[in-house]
Amino acid sequence: MRLLTLLGPDLRSALESDPEGLREALAKFHIEDVAEILDDLPVEDAIALMQTLPAELAADVVEKLSADRQVAVLKAIEPAEAAEILTEMAPDDRVDVVQELPEEDAQELLVELEKAEPEAAEEVRELAGFGPETAGGLMTTEYVSLAPELKVWEGVEELRRIGSTQEAETLYQIYVCGYGNKLLGVVSLRDLIVNDPSQQLGDVMTENVVSVEPDDDQEHVAEVIARYDLNAVPVVDENEGMLGLVTVDDVVDVVIEEATEDAQKMGGIVPLEDSYFSTGLAEFVWKRGAWLVLLFLGQLLTATVMERHQHLLQSAVGLVLFIPLIIASGGNAGSQSSTLIIRAMAVGELEARDWLRVLGRELGIGLALGVALGAIGFARAYVAGNQVGAAALASAVGASVVAIVTLSTVVGSLLPLGIRRLGLDPAVSSTPFIASVVDVLGLLVYFALAQLILFHLL
Repeated sequence: MRLLTLLGPDLRSALESDPEGLREALAKFHIEDVAEILDDLPVEDAIALMQTLPAELAADVVEKLSADRQVAVLKAIEPAEAAEILTEMAPDDRVDVVQELPEEDAQELLVELEKAEPEAAEEVRELAGFGPETAGGLMTTEYVSLAPELKVWEGVEELRRIGSTQEAETLYQIYVCGYGNKLLGVVSLRDLIVNDPSQQLGDVMTENVVSVEPDDDQEHVAEVIARYDLNAVPVVDENEGMLGLVTVDDVVDVVIEEATEDAQKMGGIVPLEDSYFSTGLAEFVWKRGAWLVLLFLGQLLTATVMERHQHLLQSAVGLVLFIPLIIASGGNAGSQSSTLIIRAMAVGELEARDWLRVLGRELGIGLALGVALGAIGFARAYVAGNQVGAAALASAVGASVVAIVTLSTVVGSLLPLGIRRLGLDPAVSSTPFIASVVDVLGLLVYFALAQLILFHLL
């Protein structure tokens, strides 16, 4: 149950009569819970509640709000007040919030931020230069960087100072930099604890540091962090100069975002920018209708194929009974293959260059599945055989199922690989799209084999 449902009347009453008491009460809530309450409140009440919070707590809450509510709140309060909130935010979150604002409001807010904290404003402009879905767009510039000649005990003292002032996003990794901020190695907090305090950081650091570049796609960053089991990954320039780091909490958001986008694409929907209830009716109609119209036009080809073979259907009416079976078998088999291949590519198990291995594997799988389903189809069609003979109809249906399932399995597996080879997202080869393609292919195969078997072989 949403918290606002439980607190509703009492919350609004406290907001009007005792804002100070409400602020103290909310300070005991988890940040996520406060953000949930503000997301559910009417905009006017959410703004009023936000203005009762101290800047530090307000900054934490704003980071957790939905994008549309962030914009509504920051546009409604005074720019100076909004700038004060921004100064308390982490650099990466600060940039994300500013980028959500309309251009005019963002510029006005940056002017106020420059008055309050010029360094933060310059940081926003610098990070905003990177694409929002790149490592540079995800990174924070608040990290611990120490010189290699420092002693371990000096490193511990510096960590204590940084931790007390909350100057860094994480204290678990200490990046050893020198020669103009060039990344030389990394030391974990554990390394500092277990090593001799008199040793230099350069002697205890790990030199082989896994890193990413600022223009790397966010999916690649997520793959690197998952593959090497990291809490954070440094972002470096072409000269190995340290620019910032991307932490695992940001990657979790990326994984959820990418998985949601892929799921929507595979369902035949242009990816939504906002949540379900935040998306307007017109946007829903456009983003769902675009694919539906395309798929509908594709399905019209099935009507064309059947129209071209009317003479065959009129002379062997029994064939009509099994058209849904043929279409469903091909669509199901093709959708299974495409789903498996898309997922395998998403987690890095295979690449587009592996198409030949995939072809051999899926050909064998498709043939085995086709024979199994074809045998069942043969038995069912044999019982239904009348005008053209049980054996003839059963043979046409059974052979068609074998051919269609095999073909659909191969097409469903190779199509995502081909789309990736073209530099596109393979998720666009969605289940509805695969089904539409193999429906047409299935009917062509079915009518060709039926023509051959019924009127030439049997």
